[in-house]
Amino acid sequence: MKQNEKIQTRKDEVRFKTSDIRRIIGKYLAANVLRTWNEDFVDDDTGEVVTIERNEILFERGKYIDNDLATEINFYLQSEDVKEVEVSNQRRLAYENKRTSLYPFKISATIGGKRHNFILQAQNIIKAYEVATDYIELNFTQPFDIVGIKLMDRIIILNDRLRKHVEAQEGANEEGEESNDGEDQRNDTKYYKVEADVVIQSEDEEEPNKQNYDFVVKTRDVDTAKVVITAWINSKIKERIEKENEECKVVDISILAASPFACNAIVEKAFCLAYKEQEESY
Repeated sequence: MKQNEKIQTRKDEVRFKTSDIRRIIGKYLAANVLRTWNEDFVDDDTGEVVTIERNEILFERGKYIDNDLATEINFYLQSEDVKEVEVSNQRRLAYENKRTSLYPFKISATIGGKRHNFILQAQNIIKAYEVATDYIELNFTQPFDIVGIKLMDRIIILNDRLRKHVEAQEGANEEGEESNDGEDQRNDTKYYKVEADVVIQSEDEEEPNKQNYDFVVKTRDVDTAKVVITAWINSKIKERIEKENEECKVVDISILAASPFACNAIVEKAFCLAYKEQEESY
């Protein structure tokens, strides 16, 4: 880099949308240029006419717009196949993947000089930070710092309800929510991280299928954790049978490792959903 060359960041970016061909020369395409049109077809089941929007990429993002490219873009603008283009004074090719699902994150924070750990769900690390700061501001009174954010994408979060009869739908909560009943507030429960092998066999399989799972379970002890995990597995098997009409059964559940897991609270899923961005439709 030359000594006098200015460092460029997003703060120096000038990005805009326009249909004025004179303004785009010397810039870079900030988004793919698409030709868009509608196609109608008849739904075979309902007989109704359904309209689908089609897109074709004409020019890819990042291309430098010289006079020749500007002329090509102008052709599509004049034919109204393209309404406008988005351009930038910077060439940006990479882009962050858009996640539409929620993923578990472990948040570490220093609150009033003490370390606290939380499990929450978010679409990405930025949303996880926003959920965490909102939750801490509402539930604590002292100044805090977020000191760590870790994606735990293979973790399944379960809670021990400890009811009289542990049934599949009551024994576990894969949504990662804290229970409101009194049993879940017991002082003798703690969080455990459990690695387990689950062997499942369906009626059309000669050999059973073994899958490895990682769980975070709030419960009294490791033995009770296995009961909760078994309940969760059974509830999933029941869903599979109802959805796919395929008989299958749990052959074996083996606990490979179990250890205490540093966690002060699981943020309710309803709280996390307030920060979920809806998937864009095209």
